[in-house]
Amino acid sequence: MQDPVSWLSQSSSRCGEPTRGGLSRMSLAALMLVAAILGGVFAVGLFSAFHPPTEAAAALSPASVAAGPRDLQSSFVAIADRVRPAVVNINTEQEIRRQFYAFDPESFWLDPGGSPFRPYTQVEKRSNLGSGFIVSRDGYILTNAHVIAGADRIRVTLADDRSFPARLVRADMDNDLAIIKINAGNDLPTAKLGNSDEVKVGSWAIAIGSPFGFSETVTVGVISAKGRVVRQEGGERVMRDLLQTDAAINFGNSGGPLVNIDGEVIGINQAIFSPSGTGNIGIGFAIPMDARTRRAVQDIISGRSRAV
Repeated sequence: MQDPVSWLSQSSSRCGEPTRGGLSRMSLAALMLVAAILGGVFAVGLFSAFHPPTEAAAALSPASVAAGPRDLQSSFVAIADRVRPAVVNINTEQEIRRQFYAFDPESFWLDPGGSPFRPYTQVEKRSNLGSGFIVSRDGYILTNAHVIAGADRIRVTLADDRSFPARLVRADMDNDLAIIKINAGNDLPTAKLGNSDEVKVGSWAIAIGSPFGFSETVTVGVISAKGRVVRQEGGERVMRDLLQTDAAINFGNSGGPLVNIDGEVIGINQAIFSPSGTGNIGIGFAIPMDARTRRAVQDIISGRSRAV
């Protein structure tokens, strides 16, 4: 059998007038050939429409492959640039005075009838480190109550390295929340409060704070769980409805913001689960920024309330 393409070429180059029978046979053969070709073309098109694309056709260009990760990276960078200026480093000092009696030979010899023991006062200075974030342009800062508990002096360092003394406005030890105030003008950067009720498990979570004194540290993870009930070491207090995250939170992160992919504060970093006591193992907890907490913070700033 001749090749169809070759056969069509040959028939088109013949000379002279064909007989009637020859013409009929040639016409029928040509029609059958055209029908076969058109059927093949239709079948190929139909097969291509339903057949999965080949590996080569499905492969994306390097620019397309990298577009997703680059977009996500850009989001994290934008969040860090937007929120970090509102995150502060908090240092506190507390003086603990202890009175005790010790033997004083000089007093004993000068006053044999008196007591040989003399009262002494010992002063111990304790410092604490934590984080916080500015919630109003005139210097109100939200943090954990345990960060400033018992402090005689509170000092706040801003992201631009300026440092200011702070005063305690109100603390709620039961909910471990506190608001402090600095006088640093009326144009400070602020963190936008979000709504933890809208947070889904698996959502991105970004923690910003000063772990071990390393200020403006940004770590990324997800919301691992919601509604966690955590008992403080020793069983003295129970915290409820906490957000759990695997974003790295360490000592010094307390009071710092946990933000979502839109840069909104959805939690206040509070505690970690660390059996060895050394630091983060991927289980951290944050107080949710729910409607109640958000309303209480706004009421204090506006002067309508005196309790967090």
